[in-house]
Amino acid sequence: MSAVVPVPPVALPASFTRLALDAIDSTNDEARRRLDAGEGRDLLAITAVRQTAGRGRRGRVWVSPPGNLHLSLLIRHDGPPGQAAELGFAAVAALAEAVETLLPGLEARCKWPNDLMVRGRGESGPFAKAAGMLLETSGQGWLVLGIGVDVAAAPPPEAVLQPARALVDFGWDGGPEPVLAGFCAAFAPLLAAWRADGFAPVRAAWLARALGLGGPAMVRLESSTLTGRFVALDPDGALVLDQGPTGVTRIRAGDVFFPGMPPGL
Repeated sequence: MSAVVPVPPVALPASFTRLALDAIDSTNDEARRRLDAGEGRDLLAITAVRQTAGRGRRGRVWVSPPGNLHLSLLIRHDGPPGQAAELGFAAVAALAEAVETLLPGLEARCKWPNDLMVRGRGESGPFAKAAGMLLETSGQGWLVLGIGVDVAAAPPPEAVLQPARALVDFGWDGGPEPVLAGFCAAFAPLLAAWRADGFAPVRAAWLARALGLGGPAMVRLESSTLTGRFVALDPDGALVLDQGPTGVTRIRAGDVFFPGMPPGL
């Protein structure tokens, strides 16, 4: 078991509790272990200075150096399992709000389904990825939301599907703690709205910061690649791709790329 380490005081909403660790294999795995040990509670935020086996979507390696934010949040969910993915949209919308509040010179956007994309205000180039998320179910009635934010360092180009930048590249020198606090403060009301009213308020918050909406897009699936125009986000969270004469395709899972954003690996 990794040792608990002191952290600077950080103001989280009263509904959150904090477990701060030094080194851990994966904060998501630690969240599962806490559940198995009967130590789970709603909105338990588990952080680690570094991860030795962090992972992203589809089992990809997540680079986890010290100075970045490595967070897993336990969330109680008694509804249908199919609704779980909706919380990824809430989380990235909250994170975008948090980093723009911390860095007013930053533009933050949500790339489907839950990547945080950033660039400096006034920049004309493509957005770069600064955070990703992994949402997993765990046991009966629990979700584990893993979030990795490139605060101090971005992964090398050969390790990512698309260009990445860290918050430090935009002048941030406050470390990961204020990012954690800002995220929790923005996420709490969206979670409450989702629990009370479903996906509609979350969808609206995500669409307000959607990257690429209305423009051309390429979507890489497991066995094919589709191109078209990203025209809508369905009420159930699917990306709607208008392929012209081919028709409209609803996409539930895939990697999305926009003009100026090389498809990478």
